[in-house]
Amino acid sequence: MIRTHISIPNELDVKVKEYCNLNNLKYSKGVADLLVLGLSNLDINKLLVANNKLLNNISSRQVYIRDLIEQFYSDMEIENLSIPNKNKALQSFKLDRSRDKYND
Repeated sequence: MIRTHISIPNELDVKVKEYCNLNNLKYSKGVADLLVLGLSNLDINKLLVANNKLLNNISSRQVYIRDLIEQFYSDMEIENLSIPNKNKALQSFKLDRSRDKYND
């Protein structure tokens, strides 16, 4: 075990002492526990940021799909439009809505 001297603000010292009292820990053990918790929270925060990016992508694609369905139902001339690549309304929709528009 390494002995280290650190300086912390009084407000933080009070919080560390409260944590130690609540968990029946010696001061140095409480500081060590809080450091471990804080460092593990850094990893958790990185995962949360990655998950938020994924959720934003899902939300963006959901908006795109919703808009596509709305456009489809507004252009319901299905019997005349059997080939999607020749559907002018669908091609116009795709040009108007690029992926970047939905990935803010």
